[in-house]
Amino acid sequence: MKKFLVLLGVIGIFVACDYASEAVETKPDIEVVWMDPMATGTSIGDTLAYATIEEVKIIARNSVDCYLYKLVYEYYCNDTLFYDPFEIALYTKINGIVDECEACTTTVENIPVPLGPVRNNLEMGQSANVMLRWIAVGEYFDTEYDTSDSWFGVLMIPYD
Repeated sequence: MKKFLVLLGVIGIFVACDYASEAVETKPDIEVVWMDPMATGTSIGDTLAYATIEEVKIIARNSVDCYLYKLVYEYYCNDTLFYDPFEIALYTKINGIVDECEACTTTVENIPVPLGPVRNNLEMGQSANVMLRWIAVGEYFDTEYDTSDSWFGVLMIPYD
């Protein structure tokens, strides 16, 4: 009987340790849940250098606090990359989940999206998809990264 209880205790410890290791994560996990606006239009004679995304809401999907590190822009037309990716540095804290019933939302405002690559490479009536890759780094381990992608549309408006 003692051997059976010891075996049961060992199995219980292994199961408990397995659940604990899954509950404690060190990698950040972010998601973009809101973006306003999601698209804009431009034309050849337009003098506006960039469109502005007025508001972006980002949440953490686990309990790890992290920092928004940078934003990478990639320009696509018909699923083909037509402008080399470039990045800008960002810095804002994204709080991890504290209460499972409530998401802690981080808001980033006034993100510029340059329109020059679209005007210089597309013809009237074509549209571009700008992939915005948000990169976050963990608060304690700066080698732990996570990304979340969102898309911003740009239409080349024909003018008369």
